[in-house]
Amino acid sequence: MRKLPSLSMLRVFEETCRTLSFSKAAEALFITQSAASRQMKQLEEFLGKLLFVRSHSGLVLTQDAMLLLPVVRQSLDILEEGVRHVQLHNPLQHLRLQIAPTFATRWLAPRLVMLRRRNSQLQIALISEARQKYCDFDCAVRFGALAESFGGEWLCHEQLVLVGSPLLMINGVFPPLNTQPQLHILNGDSRMDTWQRWLAAAGRTEVQEQGGLEFSTQDQVINACITGAGYAVLDKMMIRNELQSGLLALLSPLELKSTNGYWLEIPPGKRELPRVRYFQDWLQAEIVTVTEPIQCLMHE
Repeated sequence: MRKLPSLSMLRVFEETCRTLSFSKAAEALFITQSAASRQMKQLEEFLGKLLFVRSHSGLVLTQDAMLLLPVVRQSLDILEEGVRHVQLHNPLQHLRLQIAPTFATRWLAPRLVMLRRRNSQLQIALISEARQKYCDFDCAVRFGALAESFGGEWLCHEQLVLVGSPLLMINGVFPPLNTQPQLHILNGDSRMDTWQRWLAAAGRTEVQEQGGLEFSTQDQVINACITGAGYAVLDKMMIRNELQSGLLALLSPLELKSTNGYWLEIPPGKRELPRVRYFQDWLQAEIVTVTEPIQCLMHE
């Protein structure tokens, strides 16, 4: 049996932290001030910790309250999301997806309108990967190495290319590689090795992988590269539109097949659901277009 404070206590705690007032928290939750104050006292007794200190300007959160608050907020968010999922009018058509961030913004999002046109009954919810352990989902598109996709359906490898913005050109020519910042993608606290592998494959030993700018996602690197912040080694599939429109240009004909890529993960028991089969078939058909040649600018 779980030893947890009541849901009512947690709701009052979250609202009190937001308003720093028992009376305002009580008003927002449609209870009396004495009830709110009493529940916070009960929560403090349950925890054996002091959560609020009264001051002339109102309530002040203790260190323990500040540690507890983000956990309570995330838990209530997840609970609220689960309740909404159950309340859906037609859950059989509600497709819950977890998608790698750049794949979601650069590849999937532009195609969602087309997917909805093919099946107007399909309702789509994109769930943050940060909630992967806590939220129910139907399908996930993950990013990583082929070895990590065990049990999933491999979709495609990255095709790494060197690109830059035409804004950097001087008299119609891109500056040398070692004169511009390198834009790097972070994997946790360290850089991904996309630059290192591309330079090695290109035989560009004179260009050192040093300095530059670091970003949390490939999507952020793409946006920075478009503005002329530096050169980048990116997945060609994720910058298809930018290459076609001329916002980015290839600086070399070399395309390096990465050991990383994308795969489809379907939880046990979900594979035979009609909405899952529909999305799987659609995704497989759309991924085929990745290998089609595209017209884009290229500069040596």
